[in-house]
Amino acid sequence: MKQFWKDKNVLITGGAGLIGSALAIDLVHEGAQITIIDDLSRGKKEHLEPIVGKFELICYDLRDQNNCLKTIKDFDIVIHMASRVGGISVYTDSPYSIMNDNIMMDTNVLNAVIKNKITKFFYASSAHVYPIGLQNSHVGVMIREKDAFPADPLLTYGWAKLISEIQIENAAFEHENFRAAIARYIGIYGANQDIGLQTGSVIPVFAHRAIKYPEIDFTIWGDGEETRSYCYIDDAVACTKLMIERLERYQVVGPYNVGSDKSIKIKDIAKKMVEISQKDIILEFNKNKKAKIVSQECDCSKVYTELGWKATTSFDEGLKIVYNDVERRLK
Repeated sequence: MKQFWKDKNVLITGGAGLIGSALAIDLVHEGAQITIIDDLSRGKKEHLEPIVGKFELICYDLRDQNNCLKTIKDFDIVIHMASRVGGISVYTDSPYSIMNDNIMMDTNVLNAVIKNKITKFFYASSAHVYPIGLQNSHVGVMIREKDAFPADPLLTYGWAKLISEIQIENAAFEHENFRAAIARYIGIYGANQDIGLQTGSVIPVFAHRAIKYPEIDFTIWGDGEETRSYCYIDDAVACTKLMIERLERYQVVGPYNVGSDKSIKIKDIAKKMVEISQKDIILEFNKNKKAKIVSQECDCSKVYTELGWKATTSFDEGLKIVYNDVERRLK
């Protein structure tokens, strides 16, 4: 549906972040008119270099309700990617701030969309909405969308995302002209991720450690037996677009698990990164730093059945792309 996006006036919150910037670049190439709201606390202008001069950037904090009401208007579609995120320590060290800030941002954006009569809304949710009991099993339980209830997320970040999902679904119930799509992203990775050793996620941090070894050690938290699934950014962008396009026919699309149906152990990701580096690296395990989530494997068959989407980028190919990107940034 390439013609769907041509001349569409689209707002992307958090559009300088990982998924937001990749989506913005793609949609500019589709002919959409793109506006980005980002406070640049985590996103970077350089992520948008391929489309310099082809979008408008508005910088402010979405916790500012008045600014949201003033600027989130006259758009065909609002894609809400902005969120306060980070590595696991960010969530565990600031649980109140994480929950409060995310609920506040989501509510402000949603209220502005409804008040200003914007009809199409996309929300970036997360696999962290799922109960901790399902994410702490080594038995290969594949988590389905309906398994979000009864609710019991481990992190306040997950609670905030789930609360916002419920708000959005009920907004669609109350406002017949409001349409919304919800994606529960799972392990989205790619170029331009945070590479901070204390704040970044597993894949870019492992790349960072491999590149800087032996100047810094290659330490894995826990025993490395935890399992995860990962989805390359280009695949996530393709699914996001399909979900929004489906709003032409349906009032609510999703929630869908958006990720890969293949899982891998953390220690095996480390081994793959060592292989890419072509270095003789000794892996170390800090078993005093036990992983909070043992397993996060989600069943993505529903989005394939209903939209025909499936992640296609091989994990090995994606890892090489991330490694090369981190290497370039560390020079």
